[in-house]
Amino acid sequence: MVLLSAVSFAVGLSVTLTVALVYAIPMLLAILFAFGASILSGALVFGVLYGVPGFLATSRRKRMDLELPYVASHMSILAATGMPPARMFKLLEDSPTTPQVASEANEIVRDVEILGSDIITALEAERERSPSGVFAEILEGLVATIRSGGNMKGYLLDMTRAMMDLRRVASKQLVESLATFAEIYVTLLVVFPLLIIVMFSVMALIGGGLGGFSVTTMMMLVTYGIIPLCASVVIVMLDSMLVED
Repeated sequence: MVLLSAVSFAVGLSVTLTVALVYAIPMLLAILFAFGASILSGALVFGVLYGVPGFLATSRRKRMDLELPYVASHMSILAATGMPPARMFKLLEDSPTTPQVASEANEIVRDVEILGSDIITALEAERERSPSGVFAEILEGLVATIRSGGNMKGYLLDMTRAMMDLRRVASKQLVESLATFAEIYVTLLVVFPLLIIVMFSVMALIGGGLGGFSVTTMMMLVTYGIIPLCASVVIVMLDSMLVED
């Protein structure tokens, strides 16, 4: 991150100074503008590189949380047959229907079969790595159950019921959020543009402009600038609310 930010700063500084010299901009103004642009460029690169891992982890967490109720149910069935935990995660890593949890199970199997860790150490290590707090809680409970010699089937059944209840609550909250979001959409992209266009039409009839801009220019700005920008914001917000199942 530091290296690429420094490279971006240097490139931005050199490019800005070159452009300033080509257009014969005063040196002091060119230096100030070049430093400002290069600092902005470096900060932007650093911010993107810093934020992308967190964004990817959040995306993985959301998808894992969607898969976990079905994974816990699957694991409870396997535990009912007396299958040991290491074998359960071996089967989970081959599951095509839960790819996010399968990748986590693959790391547990790797720690046991390749790195030589025992199942408790592998589960504790994966609990620390996992982006999903719910999955980490399941692993922590499994470790406690294995150490105490408890009923693994009963524990996994209880976790399955709890996660199904949480899933129902989350689905209800999502529906309520989407209803509120629909109201925002209608206000922002239907009512607001109509009011603005009507206002500009009245201004065109009586003559005049706003801030030195003509009515036609402002209508074009709203049509080709503000409305697409608002639509993009709406799409980003909706995408952040919904996760592909």
